[in-house]
Amino acid sequence: MATHEQAALRDFDIIFELFLGQQAQINKTYQRFVDWQPIRNEVINLVREGKQQRASAITTGKGASHVAKLNREVGALVEFAYNKAQQFHSSAKMRKEQALLTNYGISIMAVILVALFSIYVVRSLRAANKDRIRRNHFIDQQIMMATIDKSGNVIDASNALCRFLGGVKSDLIGKHSQFFDNSPQGEQLTKGILRVVSTGMEWTGEIQHSNSERQIFWAYSSVLPNFNENYKIVDYTNILNDVTNKKLSIVDKLTALPNRRSYDEILSKELRLAKRHDYNITLAIIDIDFFKKFNDRYGHPQGDIALQRVATKLMECLKRPSDYVFRIGGEEFALVFSRATIAESQLFLDKLRTSIEYLHIEHGESNISDYLTISIGGYVLMPPEICDSQAFYVEADKALYEAKKQRNFAVVTGTQKINRP
Repeated sequence: MATHEQAALRDFDIIFELFLGQQAQINKTYQRFVDWQPIRNEVINLVREGKQQRASAITTGKGASHVAKLNREVGALVEFAYNKAQQFHSSAKMRKEQALLTNYGISIMAVILVALFSIYVVRSLRAANKDRIRRNHFIDQQIMMATIDKSGNVIDASNALCRFLGGVKSDLIGKHSQFFDNSPQGEQLTKGILRVVSTGMEWTGEIQHSNSERQIFWAYSSVLPNFNENYKIVDYTNILNDVTNKKLSIVDKLTALPNRRSYDEILSKELRLAKRHDYNITLAIIDIDFFKKFNDRYGHPQGDIALQRVATKLMECLKRPSDYVFRIGGEEFALVFSRATIAESQLFLDKLRTSIEYLHIEHGESNISDYLTISIGGYVLMPPEICDSQAFYVEADKALYEAKKQRNFAVVTGTQKINRP
């Protein structure tokens, strides 16, 4: 009996901890259970004393009444527990149904989100493709660029570059580019560019291009090597920037030679350098013989062509980067070169004069030759005797005046450094 009571008390401890109803109810039932123990003990003692009748009276009397109340209260707890269990079951069932509905809703939402995301991705890809097409179109129309293979042949070219060159893509693709410099120095320039970029370095510099109408344009050019995943050069990208307008401020448009403005700036600079380093400097003024008669007979377009051919030949005859040739007037050119004596300058200018006649540009109105010729007046200066560019020009012009008395002639005067022992 004591064992069962101990078990019942332990159960009450659990009920106290977990009971979800009113605590007063469980306290009342617990107290009812505890109050049963004195009645039970009284009955047991009476039986031990042999007082069966009195023990029976207590059992059927207050004992039975107490047990009846205890059963009702325990029944109430059981009914409460059952109802709670039913509520939990219903709640769990409802939660299960809600969970199923929630999962179903989430699944539908996931499908909708995936569909929306797919639509977004497709639209983004379309927008990116349109943007790529617009960007490529902008590059093609606005940026002068070409892809060139390792041999220098054109793989592709933008329409902007085609317009600058005065052609179309079919004129360029598969042809040798010469990096778009078709000037007399273009072939040598191409070799220099390939030497640089073939080592993996970028080349930058100016190029000169003449179109079919013999118009001359300039561009700042950048040639960059392109590498594969093994860092091997596969081809080159050539990007150009038109600098013609800027160049025209210092360059004669017809002949592509530096103009009078460049002449003034460069001659002053070269005079300062010659004085500082104490070496000879020569200024030569060149005039085409009977050029007005040439224009009158052959027309100005042919006169322009003759000027361009003379300019090209003068450029070809320059020996060093520090030698300069300018167009300073209609048919008047100027040469500036250094470290030459009067005799050396005379020899060089005589060869120059002969090379122009050997162009065999027909001149039916010339009094001295069947071909176009030039007269040259040169002055060799040993600074610091004269350091004024205008005075220098006057001296060279005097020599030209003497040369023009005979035509197709070169006269060189001046001072030169005396080598002291």
